[in-house]
Amino acid sequence: MLRKISISKVALHPLIKAWPDDTLGDIHEKLSKHNSVVVVDTTGQFKGIICRKDMVREMLSRPDWKEIPVAEVMTKKVLYVPNHVSLAEAAKDMLDADIHQLVVTGPPEGGSVPIGILTLGEIVRNAI
Repeated sequence: MLRKISISKVALHPLIKAWPDDTLGDIHEKLSKHNSVVVVDTTGQFKGIICRKDMVREMLSRPDWKEIPVAEVMTKKVLYVPNHVSLAEAAKDMLDADIHQLVVTGPPEGGSVPIGILTLGEIVRNAI
């Protein structure tokens, strides 16, 4: 069934955004509510992603963690897929990369603008 469902038919998690100059202190509240934050530049172009794991790593290793710029700890090489691929293809990519979420790009007719986050949870929910 997953092979027939396109990502565009699934509810994506909204993009929660930050800028490279933001600090971990600036985005602390966002990460307390969401698994990840997408980092974009002033034109909206995707620059990276930061997740809770990244923040916790810094919290444990640096007493000044609130002052660290997001650009220093964000993941720059991020797995993303266009929203027209199947859930099965997206799931395989996530399992192969050992990750639980990926960035979905669009707009619907194609493109490279980040439009949402797909999680393994959404894949499980849509498997029926």
